[in-house]
Amino acid sequence: MTQFSRRDITYSALNNELTPPLGRSAENTNAAPTMITLDHEHDDSTNVIIHKVPKTKGGWTHIDDLDSFFTRMYKYYVRGGFYPMIMSDLFYLLQFIFIVWFSTFLVHCVDYPKLFRNDPNVNRSEKLSLNDVIYPTSECVTRISWKWWCVVALCAIIWFMRLILSIYHLYYAYDTKLFYNSALKINESDLAWINWSTVQDRVREAQPEHHICVHKQEINELDIYHRILRFNNYMVAMVNKNLLPLQIHVPCVGDFHYLSRGLKWNLEFLLFSSPWSPWENCWQLRECYKDHSKRMILARQLERQILLLAFVNLLLAPLIQAWQILYFFFNYAELIKRSPASLGLRTWSLYARVTLRHFNELEHELRDRLNRAHKPATKYLASFSSPITTVIAKNIVFLSASVLGVLVVLSVYDEDVLTVEHVLTIITILGCVLAGARGLIGEEERLGGGCTGPARGEELFVQVLGHVHYLPAAWRGRAHTKDVAAHFQQLFQFRAVYILFEVLSPLLCPLVLLSLRSRALDIVDFYRNFTVSVLGIGDVCSFAQLDIRRHGHPDWQTAGKYGDKPTGSNTQYNQGEGGKTELSLVAFSCRHPGWQPTEPAQRQFLRSLRQSMHHAIPTNNGLNKTMLGSYIQQSIFGTNTPLPAVLSYYQQQRNPYRLPDMDETSDEEEGTSETASRNASGVSGRANSAVFNPSGLVLDPTTPDDARDMSVSTLHLYDLHLSQAGQNVSACCTNNCSERNRSEKRWASGEETPLLHRP
Repeated sequence: MTQFSRRDITYSALNNELTPPLGRSAENTNAAPTMITLDHEHDDSTNVIIHKVPKTKGGWTHIDDLDSFFTRMYKYYVRGGFYPMIMSDLFYLLQFIFIVWFSTFLVHCVDYPKLFRNDPNVNRSEKLSLNDVIYPTSECVTRISWKWWCVVALCAIIWFMRLILSIYHLYYAYDTKLFYNSALKINESDLAWINWSTVQDRVREAQPEHHICVHKQEINELDIYHRILRFNNYMVAMVNKNLLPLQIHVPCVGDFHYLSRGLKWNLEFLLFSSPWSPWENCWQLRECYKDHSKRMILARQLERQILLLAFVNLLLAPLIQAWQILYFFFNYAELIKRSPASLGLRTWSLYARVTLRHFNELEHELRDRLNRAHKPATKYLASFSSPITTVIAKNIVFLSASVLGVLVVLSVYDEDVLTVEHVLTIITILGCVLAGARGLIGEEERLGGGCTGPARGEELFVQVLGHVHYLPAAWRGRAHTKDVAAHFQQLFQFRAVYILFEVLSPLLCPLVLLSLRSRALDIVDFYRNFTVSVLGIGDVCSFAQLDIRRHGHPDWQTAGKYGDKPTGSNTQYNQGEGGKTELSLVAFSCRHPGWQPTEPAQRQFLRSLRQSMHHAIPTNNGLNKTMLGSYIQQSIFGTNTPLPAVLSYYQQQRNPYRLPDMDETSDEEEGTSETASRNASGVSGRANSAVFNPSGLVLDPTTPDDARDMSVSTLHLYDLHLSQAGQNVSACCTNNCSERNRSEKRWASGEETPLLHRP
């Protein structure tokens, strides 16, 4: 023990903020920070006792910026370790140099008149070499104009800035590598097979030894997610509340949801990372944004910042546009030449990746979920193939293939055919036309038929919903209509449309930013109303707390065994749209079965949902493991197996939420059984995950258990939502009473499921 006077104690010492650049303790990489306590045993009350915590094995103690630390830890995991990260940054720098050099070479160093034989001095019968069509180096340099040199100089500045950033990333990536190897006992070679939940468990186990977080003795999964996804949760909430005007109007076509990578970067820069953003640092909102009296001043400031950012984007639009064109040309030119049909493949738009994202969902979790939805989504849109379009496409395929086949045969017989003018051009164009026409023919048509009609559209729609989790409930019963399909295509768009929107991003970004000015006051109010301070974490979006009482919607909740719902003072302004809060809570619970909710309303909601799934299922309709295996194998709804039987199996065998019933354990007792719950969920919770067919072979070894749990839970929640919303608005189903009665009779006889009743 060492005594100091009060004036010798600095503010940073009192707050344990002695942290060097790498986020380690200040004094020694093997020493824990200093803890200060008052010495009441001495007569001199001005003395202070400095007690040093015993040294730890590692140096990752009391890290100041846990947001950056956990984010680096996650990126290290996703990108595959230290060396893949370094190689990626290195090749990006080389790629940047190549694009600038190659563009300069193509514009100023190639003699195009001689290459295309437009020069009258060129002998057309003479074979040209590369040296004949490329200018000498000295002449090439003199041909470069001063304007182009300015562009090259600007690119050089950007490259050096990127180089400094890469060195910075290298510095921290090596520290993250040491943390994985030393504290977590995970080698880089293990990242290929280890899952993220294991990494989190290792971090939680390392907390008591290394004291990574100074404010808590233990950290849970939600703490880590809050740190990594602090700004992402705000973005998801703003899009969910329709706060950001992510729409563009195309004349004669209509409105389109629009979000490009460039626009997303501008929004994140404006709202989160710029020097004048609402954030004091990465974990604390500026105090002025929490003051209601300053909302108008802040709104005017934000309007000016948006206007300035839009002007800068407009000023740099020509350069960014040129870069976008070159980048996508070099990336996709070979792919289009080799496989033109790839442009007809579909991909999830960036807007879909934001609007379909749960609160507290990491990027790789979202990617895996949308990848599972890709096949049913493709089938759903393919079911809308027009018969006229199919007939025309088939004839185009026949004609193009005939001409192309003849040219290929002639070229094989005598290669001199290729020297005939425009033959190669014709072959290339015919190949593109053939691939594009094949893309217009539905998959079922290419396979020789298939089931179509409203029933098929509804079935495929439910398959998609089971994976993406968020689709308007009003689409149910109308999923077979072209209007719903047209709206869904904005989420699941052609790759060609995705590339077009990215190329046009420099022109569209200023327009979207200008339309954002009218939302400045709403953004300021959003920060004030939906920001909460959490001890040990900082300021987070209140939606990310998964607070059912504040942000839940009554129509997405169910009563418990005593008939009570989680109630609160939430209004429509506070409620998450489309069941976002409820579904996010269920998703996080399924993905982390050992996580214990801290709020009674959360525990009550999960228990009530579990009871609802149990009581809504006929007890005499069971499902064996073979049926479940076939059911899951066909993307949740690929067979005629009644859904209640699936829910029954999940309730009896799998116990999705692994939470005790209300009459078994009280809220106070749940906290004491957390360790036992984690152990049970980690062992017995996976004991029944294998699904067997009659011959004993494993049918479904790839689909994660939490994905199956969440798919069934999502569909059950949608059923509850439509059922309760129908009670509140009885007029919504007056025109379909007879059809609904017939559906219920078919369900009672076991022919179909009542889930997601048609409105």
